[in-house]
Amino acid sequence: MPSLVTIALVFTWVALAFGGWFGYQLLRQNGRVLLRVEALEDEIEQIAAAGDKPRAKTFGDRSLAGSRINRNGLAPGTPAPGFRLPRIDGGELSLDEYTGRRVLLVFSDPACGPCDQLAPKLEQLSRQTTDVDLVMVSRGDADVNRRKAADHGLSFPVVLQQQWEISRLYAKFATPIAYLIDERGVVAARVAMGVEPILSLLSSASSGDGRAPAQLPARGFEGAVRH
Repeated sequence: MPSLVTIALVFTWVALAFGGWFGYQLLRQNGRVLLRVEALEDEIEQIAAAGDKPRAKTFGDRSLAGSRINRNGLAPGTPAPGFRLPRIDGGELSLDEYTGRRVLLVFSDPACGPCDQLAPKLEQLSRQTTDVDLVMVSRGDADVNRRKAADHGLSFPVVLQQQWEISRLYAKFATPIAYLIDERGVVAARVAMGVEPILSLLSSASSGDGRAPAQLPARGFEGAVRH
């Protein structure tokens, strides 16, 4: 009969072999997931680019040409892409209207849970500062967005993109995110992603000497929903 030592060695080798095989399968699966994420992002960009071509030509003097763009959003110092979008309360809003003013551009979605947490806190902070204007860029049905804005008591403008055409210009398909745009129409800080980073960005921009930090620490998608 085999000795206990031999049996133990056999079981050890079997366990090691199984562990190696299992780890290999996990790595393969992770690789597939990463490839699928990359493919999905590319597909969303193509849909956004094709979804509203005529409007994309009327965004104004500021465009994506020459922008420093990457998967982490527009870099500080990049000219903010211009746009003109319908407001949920009627009329239109152009980013050019805020030339000479600082504006926090917040991207939201009516189906985004963290956005619902952020909205009333943004409203509260916006009432405490006159240094920074707020504009929320949402999407989807106008009536749904009007109800959301009423539920949260929002007093700042909410505008609607048709699909993801403005998100594409600002290089982020996630909500909530926010960009601080300075008086010259330039991105003043790294994109803030999630509830707390956005509130921190607004607080920093409206406190002290009123200037936002040149960059915020890099953050992941904690508190934000990737689309």
